[in-house]
Amino acid sequence: MSQFSGVKGAKGCFTYEAGHIWPYKFVLHLLEYALARGVNLQTHTPVTGTAYSPESSLSHRWAVSTARGLISAKKVVLATNAYTSALAPQYKEKIVPVRGTCSRIIVPPGTSAPRLTNTYTLRWSNWNYDYLIPRADGSIVVGGARPAFIHDLNSWYNVTDDSQVLEPAVRYWDNYMQRNFVGWEKSHAYTDRVWTGIMGYSSDGLPHVGKVPGEDGQYIIAGFTGHGMPQIFLTAEGLAKMILDDVDFGQTQLPRLFESTLSRLESPRSQILTNTPEGKPQARL
Repeated sequence: MSQFSGVKGAKGCFTYEAGHIWPYKFVLHLLEYALARGVNLQTHTPVTGTAYSPESSLSHRWAVSTARGLISAKKVVLATNAYTSALAPQYKEKIVPVRGTCSRIIVPPGTSAPRLTNTYTLRWSNWNYDYLIPRADGSIVVGGARPAFIHDLNSWYNVTDDSQVLEPAVRYWDNYMQRNFVGWEKSHAYTDRVWTGIMGYSSDGLPHVGKVPGEDGQYIIAGFTGHGMPQIFLTAEGLAKMILDDVDFGQTQLPRLFESTLSRLESPRSQILTNTPEGKPQARL
């Protein structure tokens, strides 16, 4: 199995067709296309609140408060992921900000290592796994490192500060490729940089998509629990049909479990902390 997968000590593996992209470049191209079609892009303009006025005689009944003033809108989309509860408090325990960590590992000039052509997920348990994306320049982007910090709940759970790296995770990446991949033992691969980011974890592991329950003209697409890249693009297409064509969620062909419903908001169940070494069933206050 190790010879087939290239991973030391592998007990099993499975493969499937997938693609990987450079998200930042992709988003910039989308923005360029949108701007060319007349989209008004306002950066550094945080939304501080939304308010609905059902008595208003205007069609634009939503007032969106920003640092640059009010914006009136017919419909509002919460594409706010980890920060959703700041604008929609009913999602406070349903979409929780979770801090993760990533690294870039490179091979120094003059040395060589087997070239990886696939993306990988290395899974050791139900809560412990890393994910790798090889780059065209030979470097490897690796995310995970949960054993290094998962016991310190305050460092990652319900955290929105991404200004500092998770220090215990920095050393986790040292000799990572040498430890885990066949043929990398003499590669001298080393950690080039480490960074952190905030993800939106859903209490039931599924994203919230569609109309916000009980709100007229407010929609949501958030809570992808670290799996936004393979899910969010077609999900966004389905949500766009709801907004532009005024169709019901069931007509979008999206998975029915993605729909944000009142029963999901009222459910006391949360699996975010159950998938940890301690298996704590309830979130902290």
